[in-house]
Amino acid sequence: MKLILVLVLACPALAAAFSAGPCLPGVAFGRGGVSSVARPMARRAAHALRLPVAMAEFADVGGGGAVKKMVVEEGSGEVAQKGATVEVEYKGTIVENGWGTPQDVVECWLSSQQGMDVYKEAFIDGGVDGAKLLDLTEESLAGMGVSNKIHCKKLMAAVKRLQKQHEEVPVGAEFDSSEGKGPLSFKLGAGKVIKGWEVAVATMKAGEKAQVSCRADFAYGAEGLRKKTGEVRVPPFATLLFEMKLLKC
Repeated sequence: MKLILVLVLACPALAAAFSAGPCLPGVAFGRGGVSSVARPMARRAAHALRLPVAMAEFADVGGGGAVKKMVVEEGSGEVAQKGATVEVEYKGTIVENGWGTPQDVVECWLSSQQGMDVYKEAFIDGGVDGAKLLDLTEESLAGMGVSNKIHCKKLMAAVKRLQKQHEEVPVGAEFDSSEGKGPLSFKLGAGKVIKGWEVAVATMKAGEKAQVSCRADFAYGAEGLRKKTGEVRVPPFATLLFEMKLLKC
């Protein structure tokens, strides 16, 4: 079996060489279980939402809800420690964005729009979650208090780019896997992997399989991930699902 980690990740500095796995430029990338009765019900609901699993199955493990994890199979070894060399089997898949709250939108998307942080309160007060973000219009922005026409046009252009970017790489697309390449080895805490991996792996035991969800600001962020050829593998601001198993720590 393979482990499943769901990560909503994002970090502009991580537009790395895809062939090396989820990584920084030039380097390698990178509990709460549920009952056997609840899991099938959650999976049916998740399928309807085009999500890998129901988020109710996940427990917050870092970033104020940015990184969440569900243990699929308990490990029997020690918990991974900072400074240890770990080995991980993984598969990465793009899923629907998990911006369920206005705070998610502000921290994952609005903060990446230059000079637009001034509208943080307007987005929160306006209840702009991930779904509402894609439905914004110049009129609705004006109603939220975005009176500067230049700012309004910039925000709308950014929304349209977001829509287009996620049309280019469909939900459910697998963008990376250790299968055929062997497990990924890296030093935990050395900054060689995306933030979501650092957070999630540090909560895992040797032999553990888990599902972890991370927001885009804990993965490939505003830049996304491209192959050396320029082909988009992970669109900007994407929410990711990783199937993972910690082999060694």
